[in-house]
Amino acid sequence: MRLRNIGNMAVSRIAVIALLMMTMTALYLAPTAASAAQATLSWSAPTTYTDGTPLSGLSGYTVHAGTTAGNYSQHISVGNTTNYTMASLNDGTTYYFAVSAIDTSGISSKVSNEVSFTTPVPPPPTALYTLTASAGSGGSITPSGAVAVTQGTSQTFAITPATGYKIAGVTVDGVSVGAVASYTFSNIAANHTIAASFASTATTTSATWQNQAIAPQTGTFTAIYTATPGANNIDAVSGFSPLQATAYLGMAAQVRFNTAGTMDVRNGGAYAAKVAVPYSAGKTYRIRMVVNVPTHRYDVYVTPQGGVETQIAAAYAFRTEQATASTLGYFSSFAGTGTQQLTGLSVTANNPMTASSTVWQNQPINSQSGTFTASFDLIPSANNIDAVTGFSPLAAKAYTDLATAIRFNTAGTMDVRNGSAYAAKVALPYSAGKTYRVRMVIYVPTHRYDVYVTPPGGAETQIAAGYAFRTEQAAATALNNVSIYAGIGSHQLLNLSLK
Repeated sequence: MRLRNIGNMAVSRIAVIALLMMTMTALYLAPTAASAAQATLSWSAPTTYTDGTPLSGLSGYTVHAGTTAGNYSQHISVGNTTNYTMASLNDGTTYYFAVSAIDTSGISSKVSNEVSFTTPVPPPPTALYTLTASAGSGGSITPSGAVAVTQGTSQTFAITPATGYKIAGVTVDGVSVGAVASYTFSNIAANHTIAASFASTATTTSATWQNQAIAPQTGTFTAIYTATPGANNIDAVSGFSPLQATAYLGMAAQVRFNTAGTMDVRNGGAYAAKVAVPYSAGKTYRIRMVVNVPTHRYDVYVTPQGGVETQIAAAYAFRTEQATASTLGYFSSFAGTGTQQLTGLSVTANNPMTASSTVWQNQPINSQSGTFTASFDLIPSANNIDAVTGFSPLAAKAYTDLATAIRFNTAGTMDVRNGSAYAAKVALPYSAGKTYRVRMVIYVPTHRYDVYVTPPGGAETQIAAGYAFRTEQAAATALNNVSIYAGIGSHQLLNLSLK
């Protein structure tokens, strides 16, 4: 390095470094001592002495840093490089930087122009809150217990009554929000509680006629309810009427606990039964009636507590006095001797979508965004077919549109979609022309579902527990449609009911 004397001072002729190309970037990681903000500096190297002659013998650079402009508390030798990252800076602080060059004789240039950088302030830690969910007897809430949620997010709870119960009320933080089936906390910023209560839907029948209005039925419909006799050898009827019944002859379709200790059904001018099903006091009997109003005929099926479904009436005629009834609008009951308790009535108009093919068939349903139960009958046309039934957000045009699906498969058994594949807890075989009662319990908020199947003359069997919605519908928020399709063969869907 060449020097020139000015008095007794030796002055370096290295050109003062221009930081015209200096740039800074900041990388913010987590606000911890080991991972703070940093700044990256870069500069252009000097090429001449101050007198314009070429520079040789450059040794390296010193980076000067401080928190006050022009006053540097740190001086860092960084070697012969034109960039340097200053790490472990404090959050929310303005730093000032400059750089100087050093020749091989150890003489430094003046410092460069100064640049500044303010490190960012980290966001506050995300708060967690607890939502405490509880349910009384007679139903459930999902999810339940203490549920941890992040500030600003949302959480939906589904309220589901058990059979024979209804939602009596839901309170949020002790304040009633009504008898709602679901409730969503939005933009959560505090702890909350949600509690559900339930009430029995039971009707106790005595020697006074009782009538419950239903949606008027003019076509084919399915009614399901449970009946519990208060004693043995009673005389108690339940069924459907055009108007409020005040006498037996006002009823069109009737099921009876008779004084002989069995159950029978009105068939025109008399009571009869295909099978004499005995009953016992205090036991529960599930009754399923399939009523065809236009033809004035009906079928009746009974499932004793702990037993299998048995058909006790097939195409029985409406009571003679109601042989021309065109509408049924009431569920009526009466006990001439003893009492009976009736619970869980559901009435569903049978859908016209009855036979599958290689064309997708769809039927809208009331939008379901909480937990609900779908019950229906399936009848395969042949053995070893490939036919699906399921629920979807929109009208299905392909398998991928279905969120839930049950299948008659080509191996001759029934299985259920679980995420990306079909599976079954139990490989339940099926036979052509037989009726299989299916019950799906669908948890839309959690995208899971259970499936139960009752084969002809058999007991209900669970073939799917907590199965996931089909992968393509894993984020579905509501189900609005029921669909059927058969790639091979065909099948029938009948007696669909939702609750």
